[in-house]
Amino acid sequence: MKEFYTTTYGKNAKIPLDSFNLWADRAIAYLKLFCTVLPDSVAAKKCICEVAELLYSRDNKNGIESESNDGYSVKYSNGDTKNAVYNIAKLYLLSSGVMYRGDICDA
Repeated sequence: MKEFYTTTYGKNAKIPLDSFNLWADRAIAYLKLFCTVLPDSVAAKKCICEVAELLYSRDNKNGIESESNDGYSVKYSNGDTKNAVYNIAKLYLLSSGVMYRGDICDA
């Protein structure tokens, strides 16, 4: 998966390679909330990479979505990681038939 991330997914990797496997494992765990199985496809691998970057980014920002120095303002994200992951999963995996039916994010 790490090789796919560096060679196929993108050249501007956001996650340091020494910690990529940790974030990919977390991404897979989140995706298993919405999918019966994760296929061995390019779309699924791209989905894992995008979710891993989302989780990495949110973890490293400590919930801060944006900051401004000009009068000091900080905007915190609403922490809705589950919905964000679900939307990424829909983008890549909905047509594959592996996602559960129904609206899981309302729970």
